[in-house]
Amino acid sequence: MSVPEYTNRKLVVPAELGLSRLKDKSVLITGGGSGLGLAYAEAFAKAGSFVTIVDFNKEAGQAAEKALAPNAVFSQCDVRQWDDLVAAFETAMAKSPCHSVDVVIANAGVIGRDDLYTLDDPTCPPQKPDLRTVDVNLYGALYTAKLALHYFRKHTVSAERDRCLIIKGSIAAYTDQPGSPLYNVSKYGVRGLFRNLRRTLHRDDVRINFVAPWYVRTPILSDKVVEYVTSKGVKFATVADGVRAMLNIAADQSINGRAIAIVPREEAPYGYMDLEHDDYEEGDVLKGWQETVLATAQSIVDMA
Repeated sequence: MSVPEYTNRKLVVPAELGLSRLKDKSVLITGGGSGLGLAYAEAFAKAGSFVTIVDFNKEAGQAAEKALAPNAVFSQCDVRQWDDLVAAFETAMAKSPCHSVDVVIANAGVIGRDDLYTLDDPTCPPQKPDLRTVDVNLYGALYTAKLALHYFRKHTVSAERDRCLIIKGSIAAYTDQPGSPLYNVSKYGVRGLFRNLRRTLHRDDVRINFVAPWYVRTPILSDKVVEYVTSKGVKFATVADGVRAMLNIAADQSINGRAIAIVPREEAPYGYMDLEHDDYEEGDVLKGWQETVLATAQSIVDMA
């Protein structure tokens, strides 16, 4: 299996998934101990994959490992810490049936009160903001992507075994989210990472895709937030549809360079859809600029 250079090819969501390709694959999931991450881990294990659950919460991670045994192993990790992540990838290599890392889902993320937006009393000294949201959501994804590319290359690509990196983002990577600049920055940042890497990873036979959920009821949203959002008439996407999208991307070797939104069933029959907002249309000035950058950027980097 060889990954071609990226072309703008829209995802067509199938009625049935070919999950047999996931058997014996080694899947590493950051933030895999709870919420959507745990749901992904459960689904991949059920499909016959071996899952390395990477999570900061030791109790949750160990419980997930026990529940999914013998198809899972837990590695405690703070994704902001390079050495922690290296240890997690080494665990996946050592424990998985084929001693490989085949699918990596950069899923770890946090949301919380954003004190960059909190305005200090101008008569007092300014307070340094807490950048944990950016550190976890963006820097953690950068570390995860870097290590995925390293460990992917430790196994040979074949018709049965490819290399797949999935970056978990958010609809906040496409919309303005007033009052939450750090979260907005982190999600636009991982979208930028995805858009950049989709132009180069084919050289190493690596597929990359981006998943952007709409509002989903998971532990990351408090009951108060869920109640407020619901009161505004917002429909929620489901965990089950988010899981199906992940399985689809991992199993179908033709899916590459696409941003997939997890949305309410009112928006798409299977609860997920191709966003089609990362390529420019004919006549858009940005399309011309993009083509010029694609033709010159690598040479400029090499000259630097």
